[in-house]
Amino acid sequence: MENIPYINFSTGGHQVVVRKIQPGDLDLLLEYFTYLGPETRSRFGPHAFDRETLIQIYLNSLNYLGYIAIENETGKIIAYSVIKIGYLEHDSDRLCSYGLTLDARKDCTYAPSVSDEWQSLGVGKAMFQFILTSLIASGFKRIILWGGVQSKNEKAVNFYRNAGFRKLGTFEYKGMNTDMCLDL
Repeated sequence: MENIPYINFSTGGHQVVVRKIQPGDLDLLLEYFTYLGPETRSRFGPHAFDRETLIQIYLNSLNYLGYIAIENETGKIIAYSVIKIGYLEHDSDRLCSYGLTLDARKDCTYAPSVSDEWQSLGVGKAMFQFILTSLIASGFKRIILWGGVQSKNEKAVNFYRNAGFRKLGTFEYKGMNTDMCLDL
């Protein structure tokens, strides 16, 4: 992979590569969205799952970074994360109410997903470590969860806690949600 930072790792006998998304990955990413189960889809919704949105985010904007995990044997994307540089404007009042001083240049907003059959196999953890290294190297100082995490999603809440995220507070939107952030 010419000059594209990446990591390789093994899980469950499968070789996986994690790297930043490239323009040629959009069709694979659209295919990935079709494989997400209803529960995963209900918990991951930072943007629409269509070509126009992906083009807008990854080809026409400098405000987003995308990361993918690809299973080497099949060439399929098995995990996807999007980073928005800065914070979500519609969340700013709520985030400030927790005492945060938001910084559009040093904060970033994080939304991860792992396809159903690859959850709990270490893919999310390996991917997050790669993303974390990239964000620190780029000078970011804080990661904020995109729209929080659904409070009843204990697996995700525990993942974030184990990764060092701290709870900021809770809010109601289609159920209870927990805002969390990680200071870098």
